[in-house]
Amino acid sequence: MTKQINSLKKVLFLIPIVIVSIISMIPFYFIISMATHSTSEIYRGDIFVWGSRLLENLETIISGGFLKYYWNSFYTAALSGMLCVMISAMAAYALTVYRFRARNFLSTFIIASMMIPAQISLIGYTIEMKNLNLINTHAPLILTWGASAYGVFFLMQYLKNSFPMELLESARIDGSGEFRTFISIVLPMTKPAIGTLFMLVFLWSWNNFLMPSTVLTKSTKFTIPLGIQTLATAYTQDWGARGAALAISVLPILIIFALGSKYFIKGLAAGAVKG
Repeated sequence: MTKQINSLKKVLFLIPIVIVSIISMIPFYFIISMATHSTSEIYRGDIFVWGSRLLENLETIISGGFLKYYWNSFYTAALSGMLCVMISAMAAYALTVYRFRARNFLSTFIIASMMIPAQISLIGYTIEMKNLNLINTHAPLILTWGASAYGVFFLMQYLKNSFPMELLESARIDGSGEFRTFISIVLPMTKPAIGTLFMLVFLWSWNNFLMPSTVLTKSTKFTIPLGIQTLATAYTQDWGARGAALAISVLPILIIFALGSKYFIKGLAAGAVKG
């Protein structure tokens, strides 16, 4: 009887998960279906079944320079993630381990800065990049992640809640320098948090539209969000090609989360629970 009750509980628990999963997959199905149709077929409502124009739509986006946009998005997102992880890890380590006079002020300032919408600082940041002659380069898209308040806060919480500080004392007693301790002990033991932060920043950078649309005007520098926008003119919009571009643009995100889901879940859980 107990086994039957437990089985019933599992079924009742899984049913809403399956339903939510199916609902969340419906938009993705329609995007893939759009990639197989022409614009006129999409307007007729034929996207419930797959069409036969996938190759034509792929040729359209490739001839429009989509592979270049793909590469621009990939390497800017990867460099953004690495820069954010590197600086956030060092800042979080310093604010967590060291005791100095401005420590509490800096920690409070970082938390407070998270409450300011990024759009407010966009104008000032754009003017700064223009004065540095970095407009129409990918540097503004990457450098902005070098000062990620969320990255510092997230890693601070992980170090406070899940990192054994006794290891640092043991390393210092053994004569290990601060930089060596940080590289050989702190970074390897914070892999879940670092992997989680990298994936989040990669995702945010990959999907970023506002910043590229502000600092990029040359089509050769466009990232995927801007590249997809170019598949429309003043009079027509190629929704089939857009569907193909969107479907392909989702692939890196799916691959990254599939490969790093273990670190992602572990990083979020360990940073939120005292252990």
